[in-house]
Amino acid sequence: MNIDIIKCPICKSKNVIKKGRKKTKYRIKQAFYCKNCKRYFVDKEMKNKTYSAKVIINAINYYNLGNTLEESSSLVNRRFKVKTSKSSVKRWVSEYSNTCSFKNIRKQVFKDYKKEEIIFTKSFKHQGLEYLFRYHKAKLKLYTICFPGLSKYIERLEENCPSDVFEGGIRCSDISFNVIINISSINSRKNQACHLCRLALFSINNNRKSHEATEEFMLINDAATLACEIPVWFWDKKMNVGISGHIDLIQIRFGKIYVLDFKPEAKYENKQKVASQLYLYARGLSYRTRINLKYFRCAWFDENDYYEFSPSDVKISESSKLY
Repeated sequence: MNIDIIKCPICKSKNVIKKGRKKTKYRIKQAFYCKNCKRYFVDKEMKNKTYSAKVIINAINYYNLGNTLEESSSLVNRRFKVKTSKSSVKRWVSEYSNTCSFKNIRKQVFKDYKKEEIIFTKSFKHQGLEYLFRYHKAKLKLYTICFPGLSKYIERLEENCPSDVFEGGIRCSDISFNVIINISSINSRKNQACHLCRLALFSINNNRKSHEATEEFMLINDAATLACEIPVWFWDKKMNVGISGHIDLIQIRFGKIYVLDFKPEAKYENKQKVASQLYLYARGLSYRTRINLKYFRCAWFDENDYYEFSPSDVKISESSKLY
């Protein structure tokens, strides 16, 4: 839960702090204190819920991973020591179906795939950091008909990813190109990714888990999200250096490949640096898949904001620097 988006329900001030917890029948709610009007309150963003956000979000996860309503209820009951029912899970799935669009293709997906094989997972350790690469096999097959190069690239990562190039090269996030892009061309708006992110963040108490929670929730519950923590690498001839990185999320929407980066407090990011990083991700993926850059879109987001641009519109000046 991001305290920056919590407002006092009495005076609407954002000058609030966490102040203890309030116990209810099935959950413990975070309590807040407003420094402005000196009142205590409990966050109401997930309104009128008997069970905690963790229970609700994980029940939806279990269902969209291929479990029945009964199985999802049983799994969440065992994990969180609660007593949900089949009807509870059905109600939650229905309530959040506009955000969790995987429900629209769920029946089709589980005709061809068993729930145990729906998501491939592999851990990469690059430059001392661990990355959990995952992709959704069914969605990859459904949405990459026009982009076979992307499908082949992601599937090959199951067996073939040259770890040495990540040890000796430079990370995309450590490079700042002098990106020449019309700022007005960076579209800022609310996006489905924001709504998915918000739901995912409801399920955690520790902000350090926000990346993992957002990626997992979108991979399971969003119809357009195909993979997360996708490694990319290429050699930049101008700079004479190997460049590598891991893309947070890949989507396919409206005939375009979206390279997404989850950035907490997205609106405060340095647009120059983030655009450089995302441009390099798209360029690396374009190189590895042999898909023209014009079919890519880049974006960064959090639960409140979404910023998008076309990497094919980017121009790079001759002077570039490393951070």
